[in-house]
Amino acid sequence: MVLPSLQRRDFLQTLGLAIWGLKEAWGASGGPAVRISEIETIALKDSDKYDLTLVRVRTDAGVDGLGQAESPSLVIDSIIKTAEGLENLLKGEDPLQVERLWQKMYSATGLWGRRGVTIAAIGAVETALWDIAGKLVNKPVCELIWRSFAATREGAEIKTRVRPYATVWFPGDTEQEIRERFGMAVQAGFQAVKFEERPGGFGHVDSRTDARLVRLIREIIGPDRDLMLDVQNCWVEVGQAIATCRAIAPYNVYFVEAPLPPDNLEAYKRLAEATDIRIAAGDWGFTTRFDYIDLMEKGGIDVVQPSTVRSGGIAEITKIAEMAYRKGLLCIPHSWNAMIGVAAAVHLAAVLPNMPYIEYPIAIPHSPLITDLLVPELKPDAHGWIEVPRRPGLGFRLNEDLVKRYRVKPF
Repeated sequence: MVLPSLQRRDFLQTLGLAIWGLKEAWGASGGPAVRISEIETIALKDSDKYDLTLVRVRTDAGVDGLGQAESPSLVIDSIIKTAEGLENLLKGEDPLQVERLWQKMYSATGLWGRRGVTIAAIGAVETALWDIAGKLVNKPVCELIWRSFAATREGAEIKTRVRPYATVWFPGDTEQEIRERFGMAVQAGFQAVKFEERPGGFGHVDSRTDARLVRLIREIIGPDRDLMLDVQNCWVEVGQAIATCRAIAPYNVYFVEAPLPPDNLEAYKRLAEATDIRIAAGDWGFTTRFDYIDLMEKGGIDVVQPSTVRSGGIAEITKIAEMAYRKGLLCIPHSWNAMIGVAAAVHLAAVLPNMPYIEYPIAIPHSPLITDLLVPELKPDAHGWIEVPRRPGLGFRLNEDLVKRYRVKPF
């Protein structure tokens, strides 16, 4: 096919810019001009309720990248700094080779990794590498991770905005608290909210109590917003789960998350087959695509929820999402209280066709570690959308003043 002259000129200009960016990242000898020099763990704590584990990958060119792990900071730091850890594995490597370096980390830690917190550490480093790669070639991460999903009705365009749902935690112990807190989400413009279990409240009493509380949330948010529910693995038998799903069916529930213990895959399958409400799971200890194969095939769930701060990083989530897509399932990532994870999710949702929502935290009590961590502030607009940043990398930088104020030694 011959391109029209204007299109051909635009194509050549774009190609030239890409080649220029790669030349900047590679030296005249053909080797990488930029190399990984250090991996830093940043532990932040502002109260007994909130603490964060951030990872910063540094290069010898002064270009840094950010990642986050929802795991104990001392454990993450040990995985990075031990003699056989991630820092020594990656020192001197080319940060542009993100997927190769993921494989290097995964393979080298195989005897003491492959699942759990080691995968969280690898994912935090991998996210930081994408951030660096985007900065080196002057492109947002979403342009670097675009992945073919075979036949879709969508075009191959990167979305300009994505939609978050608000997780309101703590949801409140009284009707007045619940009304106030979910009213905040409505006033902020969110078009979807998630209601969490609470001792003495939803998920802990009986199906009548659950139905009463879900009816209350529906009344607060109105008929047009989507409503998600999170049981956090509190139900121990399928009969209780089925009874509640039947009782809440009139209130148009988008999904029920983590209704049963995470290892009870046969129970998940029985529940999914017994209700028309989508059953969601994945953030409770599930990590790479290898876990999610079992969750989808043996558990029969409808929505997979890989965590942007636990499940191995950005590219791994694209692989999980593609497997889910081929089965006709949704992929809606977990990113509670993790704003670097939310930033990663924004870029993922911009390119993945089966990711209609991402998670966004509304923390009660308020924490600056959530609202003020990133510059510019990452939040939805008045209509409940988040603009996909066109800035290089993830598109955000750390609020260094906040880091100085709340930084502690890994613990």
